[in-house]
Amino acid sequence: MKVIIEEQVHQAILEFYAISMKLHPSLDEETVMGKVNRLIGAMYDLGKHPGIYAEARLKKSWIAAGYRETIVEDFHIAYRVETDEDGEQYVAIYDAVHSKLYY
Repeated sequence: MKVIIEEQVHQAILEFYAISMKLHPSLDEETVMGKVNRLIGAMYDLGKHPGIYAEARLKKSWIAAGYRETIVEDFHIAYRVETDEDGEQYVAIYDAVHSKLYY
């Protein structure tokens, strides 16, 4: 199944790691890029089995939007299975929040 990751998801991930590298000088760019690549890869893997993850249970805005949720690399990922105008289903990833900022 096709996976579409909203730009704001990429931004949230990159902003979190940019701040993390400033706060933790021992966190280098190579380590961060490895984490980001694994995270992005796992998000694209959602297209293989999108229905296995539970509906969001804690973040009220995600519950209201009907998102499902999974956790990868300490990021909570919010997504829905959508249907395009041709009737094809795809995974749309709408938000990502690191566990330390998740509420």
